Amino acid sequence: MAESRFSMMKQIKDFEWSSLLDLTGKGLHQFNAVDKDMNCSQLMRNAGLDWQVDLKPVQFTDDNGSLKSSDKLLSLVKDNKEVLASGLTDSYHPMQNESVARLGDYFADKTGIKFEHAFSYDRDKFITFLAKTNGSFNIGDDVVNAYVMFSNMHTGRDKTKINTTNISVWCSNTYSEALKDLNQFMIAITHRIEFTSELEELVKSKIDTALKSNQEYKEQAEVLNKKQVVENDLLKYFILVYNPQLLPAYEKAGSGYSAFSELEGSNLTQINRCYGVWHDRIESNGKTYKLQHTGNAVRNDTLWKAFNCVTYNEDHLRGGSDNVDSRLKNNFFTNGKDNIKTKAMSTALELAV
Repeated sequence: MAESRFSMMKQIKDFEWSSLLDLTGKGLHQFNAVDKDMNCSQLMRNAGLDWQVDLKPVQFTDDNGSLKSSDKLLSLVKDNKEVLASGLTDSYHPMQNESVARLGDYFADKTGIKFEHAFSYDRDKFITFLAKTNGSFNIGDDVVNAYVMFSNMHTGRDKTKINTTNISVWCSNTYSEALKDLNQFMIAITHRIEFTSELEELVKSKIDTALKSNQEYKEQAEVLNKKQVVENDLLKYFILVYNPQLLPAYEKAGSGYSAFSELEGSNLTQINRCYGVWHDRIESNGKTYKLQHTGNAVRNDTLWKAFNCVTYNEDHLRGGSDNVDSRLKNNFFTNGKDNIKTKAMSTALELAV
């Protein structure tokens, strides 16, 4: 039981994000393109995601038992009458899956790449189309593949998003590029405005800009890979990522793991897990488990390896393998500047210089 909790990897050769595939049957559904020449719209239809959504008045039963319709509140309803979100107003503008897929088609036409995977989650409230780009690169012994995600949200709250993400082949860690200026790496479309043809053309121009973002991530990774770290620097880095307020107490206590073990405060578990990932092990319920395909596949003791330890913890360990909501939203729908992985990258870059 414990081994399956911490050994998150299924060896699925055609898709590195195998930790998410473990969640099929728990609300996540994956569809693979049967034809490698499919564009995004064809993949959408093949996956059965070509349904429509519309706003309908919220229905309720009055005190007399009669069915009534609200004149103010609306529900977001699929064409099969399934309700996806309620309590909306007429200021909310639904985004159709076909509109997002059309933007994916534009991206594919510009780059020559093909969309190979589609995902739906939480009863079709989250829809994602995923394509592997030509932006793969090597950092030492590590191979990093670049993907682009076109995600449509039918929650009544979340924005439609287009963003790039990089996945380390060795450890299936993900880093959605939302560093520094969020708009440079992620396109977010609010549901408070209507998706007109003019807005579609504006989004396409933003896609052209986003195509250049992977080169910056590669340069950042190369900087981190040149910075060697010792154990004291390593623990300092993890503390800065998860709880910077602990740093004065850590430095006062000395250095190394013995000093860290004397600390009291929040997020010590996360720091300790990252430290364990560095050494290819994790402790749970008094037992030690050997980890496979972690950040330690990056063989040199560098900040790049330390950064991968954080992303491994966030993608595979934090919240446990059964915490579907947090893992999916953390991997697919990053929260930008508030995301731990974004903080881990910016902190590592600061330490590197």
